[in-house]
Amino acid sequence: MNILKALLKQLLGAKYERIAKSLIACLIAFFAIRTAEIKIEIAPSVLFLTAMVFSAGVMWQALNSSGNADRMIGLFMLPFENRKMILSIVLAFTGYTLITKTLLVLTLFFSVYEWSAVQIAVSLLCACNGCFIAAVWYTCRIQYAWHTKRALCAETKKRKRLTVAFLWCAALLLSIFLVPDIVFFALIMFTSLCLSVFHLLTRDAYGFYRPVSAKQLIRHKKGTGSIFLYLLRYLITNKNYLLNTAGLCLIATFLPLLLGKFEGLYVMPLGFAILCLNTPICILLSCDPDLEQAVRVLPGQAGRFCSRYCVFIFLVNMAVSSVYLISWQVQHGGVGGMEIIAALLIAMQSAVLSILLEWFHPIRNWKIESDLWHHPRKYIVPLVMLLIAVFIGMWPVSIWILFCIVFVECFSLSLIARRI
Repeated sequence: MNILKALLKQLLGAKYERIAKSLIACLIAFFAIRTAEIKIEIAPSVLFLTAMVFSAGVMWQALNSSGNADRMIGLFMLPFENRKMILSIVLAFTGYTLITKTLLVLTLFFSVYEWSAVQIAVSLLCACNGCFIAAVWYTCRIQYAWHTKRALCAETKKRKRLTVAFLWCAALLLSIFLVPDIVFFALIMFTSLCLSVFHLLTRDAYGFYRPVSAKQLIRHKKGTGSIFLYLLRYLITNKNYLLNTAGLCLIATFLPLLLGKFEGLYVMPLGFAILCLNTPICILLSCDPDLEQAVRVLPGQAGRFCSRYCVFIFLVNMAVSSVYLISWQVQHGGVGGMEIIAALLIAMQSAVLSILLEWFHPIRNWKIESDLWHHPRKYIVPLVMLLIAVFIGMWPVSIWILFCIVFVECFSLSLIARRI
């Protein structure tokens, strides 16, 4: 219990104040949607799938965060019992995931449709199951071969565990859509949860131990090279950032199927605005306080870093927008110079606004990186870009107004980079 309390206080605050904040946010969202009388018919399978997959994703991000790695270094220096340590870690991160992240998503589902008590209970069971499965995946992925002769054997066992875990997850996902009886489905989820607990109790607690964080690795490698190389290495080292960008590219491939159905409306710029929601690359200063301190303290670094950081975000945005343009041309055709100019302007405007927001209003007092990725601030820039995209769709001449604004912003940023 001491280990569990210590972890919960680090994740939820010294007095567990994040629980109250999360519950207040859920109540506000619930009554606001109910008052607005917004009703959407949702299949139970969608609710169960969202609860399990979303919880598993947040749990995975929490366990992989660099702040968690620093926390585990101090925790594993103390004497502990293996099973108590495993249960404490899994229960603490599961509580953090369910209370601060999953509960708000489920509240949105509960507020737009009338669910039975059994369906609500099964959705919570699916959320817990997703958290424990993510912990199982995490312990299967990280293996430590303390002796070179055992390295090959450890790698073989690791592959077998990953294969079993993959088949396990595939069976659960199929059961969501193929099992019509909710009682039998709940029994499957409960059995999976019990198997996850049994598997975790047979593992070594050091499976949750990460000796070096990704940020520490990148600091050791960056040296005195280019800022672009630093940002590129940071992106490559943090695989979650690459996964988020790859996910946006996948969305960009299928987004024309959705937007192409609106015949008679010029909705193509909306896709560029939606694809600007690449949170991880827009919070590098917030997630690395040491880097922010160095940039703000050292003379001449603010302008140089921000200008290159802006270009870096612009290139990432354009890479995703290029996939969107190619997919639109293949499916619908009609991509011309005006669409390419709109993609360039929206990508650059999003980069500039992200830099200004990150420089003047960085996110503080966060516990783990998952708090950064799900912070409400991430929706500000995409919302502004959606409004701009709507104006471009309604009045194409407004694209030249945006061109003038972006030109002035880039020119001002280049002057600041030279003078600061």
